[in-house]
Amino acid sequence: MSRRIDPADRAYLRRFVPTMALYVVLVWASPFLIRALHAEGPLLWLIALLPAFPLSAVFWIIGRYLIDLRDEYRRMLEVRKALVATGFAMTLATGWGFLEVYAHAPHVPLFFVPIAWFAGLGLGSAVNAVIERRSEDAA
Repeated sequence: MSRRIDPADRAYLRRFVPTMALYVVLVWASPFLIRALHAEGPLLWLIALLPAFPLSAVFWIIGRYLIDLRDEYRRMLEVRKALVATGFAMTLATGWGFLEVYAHAPHVPLFFVPIAWFAGLGLGSAVNAVIERRSEDAA
């Protein structure tokens, strides 16, 4: 039995994969560019920000995916996943921030917050699976 791929999924992947590939390239290339160009001032800031652009675009891509999804139930699952991810990332960032201030924990760069958010999407998928299993068992 072949399952038809939802056009929203196809569009999401068409946007997501090249954007993340660009992100990986820029994370790798930015330090080399900074050193090679002896970047200072505005040029340094621009090169340092380069990896943030595709990573920020991913949030637009996910939002667009939610808009493109026609199945309301699947949309609800994706929204719940994003809410779990947001709660997870914000809880980690807040907790670690207080540890840095009051307990002298080592500083963690802020670009780890979206990385925690993406990890939280996995947690959100697990939450969805548990809820789905419980609702199937109740039926």
